[in-house]
Amino acid sequence: MTVPITEKELAAAAGWPIVHAARKLRDTGKVLRVSYDPPLLKGAVRMGSRTYGAGLRLGSELENLCSCFDSWSEGKVCVHSVAAALVLIHEAGPKGPDCGSTVLTVTVPPSSL
Repeated sequence: MTVPITEKELAAAAGWPIVHAARKLRDTGKVLRVSYDPPLLKGAVRMGSRTYGAGLRLGSELENLCSCFDSWSEGKVCVHSVAAALVLIHEAGPKGPDCGSTVLTVTVPPSSL
């Protein structure tokens, strides 16, 4: 199973400020779990006292599936879903010289989720 997504695509959908905030969530261990069963990327992200059921439907268009206010009230691609996606991208290993334009493919064994 592979997950084709780039930070550049996430930034196009959510904006670079969201990607930067999502990196902080990823780097501080706030992403509790992530799974990918095409086309759905699902995760759980802890912010403060809440845990959000984050997710993205990957396809020709990126659809946010998070339980947060920004997602369900305004239809925005939120920091929680981007953080979950960044975990998978980060697990892909070393980045090329222009990581924003390279599709990173992550193999996620079902038993590790």
